[in-house]
Amino acid sequence: MTGTAHDEAASVGNVTPPGERDELISCLERVQDSFERRALSSMAEPLIATPLTMQQLRVLTMIAIDPDTATGHELAAQLKVSVATMSGLVDRLVEHGMVTRAEDPTDRRVRRLSVTPEGSATIRGLLSSAGTMPTPVLRRLPIEDLRALVQGVLALERAMGELAEDHTVTT
Repeated sequence: MTGTAHDEAASVGNVTPPGERDELISCLERVQDSFERRALSSMAEPLIATPLTMQQLRVLTMIAIDPDTATGHELAAQLKVSVATMSGLVDRLVEHGMVTRAEDPTDRRVRRLSVTPEGSATIRGLLSSAGTMPTPVLRRLPIEDLRALVQGVLALERAMGELAEDHTVTT
């Protein structure tokens, strides 16, 4: 369903005053900016505390996302760096206990890379702090506001799913 058709279907019997949608979206954007500024210190803590460089974090994340193609050569090609540079990055990740190397069972020349439990915990810690709603803040909300927030977040998730479906249909 197109955005316009979806808007029309959603507003049948429910007239939306002109400009109200834009005003509501603008309000949400302001609130999100304020929320992010206030939460920045707690959200940034895991990133600041990690001993890894940004390039090492990128490599770690790429290995976690697609472990089937996780070899030094593949990662070097994806990041457009030399194999020697990638080897050094992987060496540091191995030293930090974030990644392991293993021989490929089908080709002994190839070393497969995998994320260790510690590496997975590092990624989860970084991702779980980004853009989350802190539980202590949620506990302060009156139950009616919490219900409305859950309803809104679920609606947002549905819209994101529809957008993803529309994108896969058109590509």
